Amino acid sequence: MLMLFWSGSGAMGQGLSGTDSPVRLSEAYELANIILALTDYGKTDPWEVSQQSAYYREVRTHFDAFTNHPLLASVNYSRKEWEKYLSFRTDAYAFAFDSTGRLVRQFPLMTNKGVNPFEEHVAQVEAFARVSGFRQFYRAHLPYYQNLATAYLASQHYPEMRQFLETELGKQTAAGTYAIVMSPLVGRMNCHRTNGGVGTDFITLPGFLLSGKAVQEATPAEIASGTHMLFTELDHAFVNPLTEQYRSLVQTGFDNRLWDAGSGYERDSLATFNEYMTWAVYDLFVARYFPSVPSTVCTDWTLQNETRGFWASALFTQKLTSLYRQRKAGQTLRDIYPVFIKQLGKLQQTLRKPAIKACNLADQTVSDTTATVMITFSEPMHRLSAPDVVRVAEHQGTTTQERIMLTRKANELTWLQNGRAVRFRIQLAGGAVNHLLFNYPWKTSVPLRSRQGIDLPPYSRVKITVRSTLQAHR
Repeated sequence: MLMLFWSGSGAMGQGLSGTDSPVRLSEAYELANIILALTDYGKTDPWEVSQQSAYYREVRTHFDAFTNHPLLASVNYSRKEWEKYLSFRTDAYAFAFDSTGRLVRQFPLMTNKGVNPFEEHVAQVEAFARVSGFRQFYRAHLPYYQNLATAYLASQHYPEMRQFLETELGKQTAAGTYAIVMSPLVGRMNCHRTNGGVGTDFITLPGFLLSGKAVQEATPAEIASGTHMLFTELDHAFVNPLTEQYRSLVQTGFDNRLWDAGSGYERDSLATFNEYMTWAVYDLFVARYFPSVPSTVCTDWTLQNETRGFWASALFTQKLTSLYRQRKAGQTLRDIYPVFIKQLGKLQQTLRKPAIKACNLADQTVSDTTATVMITFSEPMHRLSAPDVVRVAEHQGTTTQERIMLTRKANELTWLQNGRAVRFRIQLAGGAVNHLLFNYPWKTSVPLRSRQGIDLPPYSRVKITVRSTLQAHR
């Protein structure tokens, strides 16, 4: 049983008591997340701040009266300023309130080198906390944070994660030197840093917990998907040191310029490889501990990783999975690591990103809502019997979405040119701009994938405009 308590001491790891539990609560970290949630960017970006919980609505109810505070304009960041946003949020973990209400640094922490926005604004942060009644709000919600931390750890299969990673990649972290820091407001950008020898993951909580669903009510697929965020941060503590052992091999056999499409990690010689690897190892974990969940759980996260710039994630994961399944008795992932890196070296010169090369109705305006669409791809594709497409229709300021499974019977689906082209009939929305989107993360069941094993880029689309009835009769 976890015993959680709040501590005002601010020492690293505050807010938790109990053996074998890595969860930490941080008053300053929650304050930083509340501040960012109140900015215009925090309120309007659909992913940055998690807005699905009742807690988020309570934050807005309590703090909206203070949105004119000058601090909020100063830290109103954007996607392009992600380093400042992440640093402001994460660096706050190093601070705690003293007996006079001042925020005092407890230990060194700089999330992004040369970026120090929290400390630069610390006086304004203190002022905001005083005028808004933040500390009273935090104490009142402490039972919620504690219960959420307990439910989170119970849902994550944390002991199984550690056992799997230590068995497959080697024990890297001594007991008691790992921490998980959480806030119900974090919507994206998980982060792993080492603070005073303590590997620390700043995580995103699973949606089913934030929506108030009990762990017992979650489906195996929800649980498996919900473990991804913790797993892909925790395994950095195992993957990164192992990759470092093979630094020269990775630098020779893995060219960031060929594998990375602008993720932001490509400037580091090993970081792109490590991002691919940490997400691929997740698929091995799911196969081991959640063998009955649908493949869409891993598909969703693979497509998501491809949107980050790691465009060959499906191929990378497939090659690792294949080699892992063929390993000799007694071998672990650690044993096949150098073999896999060498395989990538032979593969990377032939990498080709598939794309929609042409479409008969792309950017066209038509009168009929029933359209026969012919798409040509740059590469031969796997000829799926029932691919799906998400039709997004824009009409007079409103947008509707519908996922449509294309079949031979319903849509006259026909593959041509040995998989380089596909033809189908589809109903379009009248008087609207129709976007046919393929490989839509979290909606696509089976992605369109080249024969080489590389996904068509997520959100690949064809735009078709249908005239209104009035326009068609003019």
